[in-house]
Order: sequence, then structure tokens, then C-alpha cells
Amino acid sequence: MRYLAVSIIAIVYLVFCWFCWRNYQRRQQQLSTQHSLGTESTSAEIIIAYASQSGAAATIASQTALQLNAAGKASHRISLNQLTPERLAQAKTLLIIASTYGEGEAPDNGNRFFARTIGKLGGNSLQHLHVAVLGLGDSSYKHFCGFAHLLQHELQHRGAHFLTDVIEVDKLEESALRHWQYYLGQISGQPHYTDWSRPAYDEWKIVQRECINHGSPGAPAFHIQLMPADNNAAAMSWKAGDIAEIGPGNSEQKIQQFLQRLGRDTINPVLLLHSDLSVSEERCIELKKMDDAALVNSLTELPHREYSIASVPNENTLDLLVRQVSVAPLQYGLGSGWLSVHANEQQPIRLRIRTNKNFHSPENNCPLILIGNGTGIAGLRAHLANPARAHTRNWLLFGERSAAADNFFNTDLQHWHKAGVLARIDRVFSRDAKPGEPRYVQDLLQPNALELQRWVQEGAAIFVCGSLQGMAQSVDHALRNIFGTQRLELMADQRRYCRDVY
Repeated sequence: MRYLAVSIIAIVYLVFCWFCWRNYQRRQQQLSTQHSLGTESTSAEIIIAYASQSGAAATIASQTALQLNAAGKASHRISLNQLTPERLAQAKTLLIIASTYGEGEAPDNGNRFFARTIGKLGGNSLQHLHVAVLGLGDSSYKHFCGFAHLLQHELQHRGAHFLTDVIEVDKLEESALRHWQYYLGQISGQPHYTDWSRPAYDEWKIVQRECINHGSPGAPAFHIQLMPADNNAAAMSWKAGDIAEIGPGNSEQKIQQFLQRLGRDTINPVLLLHSDLSVSEERCIELKKMDDAALVNSLTELPHREYSIASVPNENTLDLLVRQVSVAPLQYGLGSGWLSVHANEQQPIRLRIRTNKNFHSPENNCPLILIGNGTGIAGLRAHLANPARAHTRNWLLFGERSAAADNFFNTDLQHWHKAGVLARIDRVFSRDAKPGEPRYVQDLLQPNALELQRWVQEGAAIFVCGSLQGMAQSVDHALRNIFGTQRLELMADQRRYCRDVY
């Protein structure tokens, strides 16, 4: 009996050791998988899912993860087929980079996502999730970025909130990828990043700069007018809805502080105008060991900033409406500080125009319902200034803070109203509203539901421009209540529901 007891104990001990070994192996495998993906945890708040046939989407997913990690945001990078309902339940933000090949087909590592995951999700099961989709494709195909748009539809039907419309990339076009980077900066809360590719800027100059909201309870807003530095008429080429990418510069004070930090007085400050001077102490020690030329060449370029263009070429200037961002006393945001304070008039401004075809005016010149807030009036104004729309009717719904100070472009709007270009103007100002009155632009929609439905029934398209947080999401929710999700998504497919939000 004694030998039997000893044998039983030995067997139990061996089984226990085997279970411990199996658990260790399983844990090591999980850690290895996480390490290979460059992630911290499978329960990371941000999931980056890619569907890649040739490897381009996977590469961009890696670049996306690196930018987020540099901003201190943990992310988990997986193929779309690996994205399970359980992982979706844990995530707060989902970033999808999806290629489309052939006639709207999904890549092999994303073609089982609908059956394995989406098909198991009920309605409104993703209300906790915020999503952005980058679509890679070739516009020569009929269903350009078709798989990316299908992903948006299916996730939206299950309650997911979209941070932006699908960002379409035609044959890996660099400006669209920089637009994706811009949104990553918004998501991570770190707009200071290195562009993946250097844009080929043209030189422009500021010919007029004016703060147009003196006395506003909000931050100063500047109407800035630019022209090509060499008066090249060919550069004055864009469409209503397009975007100006600005290559910002440093203030003289920041450059001098950087040179003092390095103990250098032999470097021409002009050479540092567009360089990223926010370097760590460790990096600063490395720079001190370099000669002047090597030091300047080793610095990365400041990231671009994007602004909706408020004018059309026949007005002879490229107009922007820039809200000045204050980060500390007498310290301003990178782009807004450069354009509103640091850049001198007549000083070269690096600028590149990015085509934003998803916000171009409809080709059939149908009526437009223009909805926006704040500096979003810039993107809407360009459509009203478009000579091709001189004989169409439009309706503007706009929200800001104060009627006395924030009535942006009011002279233009009244002119267009008298000329019949603007059939109707509805404006609301949050600081002026009395109890029970509409305060924000989204509050104007439901009371005008029948009229909005009538305009849409008569062929009108809806264009929304302004802040992503608050306005754009609330407007989208109100429009879904008025028109229904299915109809609104059909309008989006037909380019009759378009947004430029930031």
C-alpha cells in the first residue's frame, strides 16, 4: 500500500508539472505573437487591422503603429481575418487599412472577416467603438476602394462611430497617406509627427491677413489670403472642396532657443526654419557632436497642416480661415501660429494643394444643403463662390458662438442671398441662444426635417464641414433620424452626402 501511495503521489506530481509546462508554453506563445506584432497587449485600446494582398496595407499598418507608439499609444496590429468579436469588444478605437483588388474583392487575409466576425454581431453591438478606414485601390477599376466602403457600411450598421469618411488612396498617392497621418495625430492627441514622405511644396506668399472675430468668446480666427510667390497663374488651379497643405515654420524665438541649447552660433537660422527642433536631451547630446551641415541634414521636417480652401481660383487669391490655437501664453499651435503670427507677409509660405474629390461640387449642379460650424464655413464658402453654381439654389445652416463677432463671411453670404445663390440662411450662435432655443447647428436640423426631406427629394446633396468632435457626429445622428440610415448611406454612395471634417 505504501508503494501504491507513493506511485499515486508521483503521478499527480507529474500531471501537475505537465499542466504548468503547458501553461508556460501557451503564455510564451502569446508573448511571442504580441512581440512579433510590435504591440504591448492584445487588449490594447487601439486595434490596427489590415487586409493586404500585395503587402502595401500591411506596411502602412506598421507605419501607423509606429506613429501611435511614438505618441505613447499602445496598439495591436493584426490581419482583418484575425479580428474576432471578442477583440472588437475590448477595443475602443479600430483603424482599418484595407486594399481592394479586382472588381471590389477583398484580399485573402480579409475575405473571411464578414463570415467569422461581422455575421456574429448584432445591431448596435459596436456603439462603444470609434473607427477610421483607409482604403487602398486603383481608380481605373469600377469599384474603387469598394471593399473599404463595404467595411464602413457593415460596421456602421452595427453602431460603430466613424471618425472620418473612408480615406481613399489611389495607387498609394502620397498626399492621401499624409491625410491619414493627420487623423492619426488627432486620434493620438499628438499632432507632432514626422511625415512618411516629404511633400513637394510650392512657394506662396501672404498678401492679406486679418483677424475677423475681435471680441469673440472663442479663439481668434484669421482670414488669410495667399498668392503664388512668383505670380504663376498655373498654380491657381483647384476646385471647391480641395485642401491646402501647409509646410509650417518655426518662430525666430524657437530657433534661437534651439541654437543656444546646442551652443552654436555658426548655423544660419534660415536653415532651421522648417526643421523639427523638438528633440530629447539624449538626441541633443548627439547633435552637439555633429558638424553644422550634418546637424542640419539630420533633423526631420516639421509635419504639414491641412486647411479647407475658402475661395475659388477666379477670385484671384487662395483664402483660408485659420483658428489660432494657443498652447501656452504667447505660444501657438504649429500651423496656426505660423500662419497667423510668425510668418511675415510676403515671406515664402510652403503650400501644396491636395485634391479632395470626395468634397467636390456635384457635376449635375444639384441644390446643396451646406451644414457647418466654426472655421468649417471656409469649405462651404468655396462651393457658394463657385461660378458653376451661380444659377443653382443652396441652403446654409451654420453655427458659431457670437453673432456680433463670429458672423464669418457675412458680407459675402448676404450678397449671395440677394443674388439668389443662397435661397436660405439659418444661423445659430450658442452664446446668444435663450433657454429652449437652438444652440448648435445640429439643433437646427430636426425642426427643419420636413423641409430637408423636400430638398433631398428634389435632388439636393448634403455637404458638412467643420469639427469632427461634437458637430459632425451630432449632425450625422440627426440626419439618420430624419432620413434613415439606409437612405443616408445610399446618398453617401451617390456622393450626395459628403463631409470634410477635422
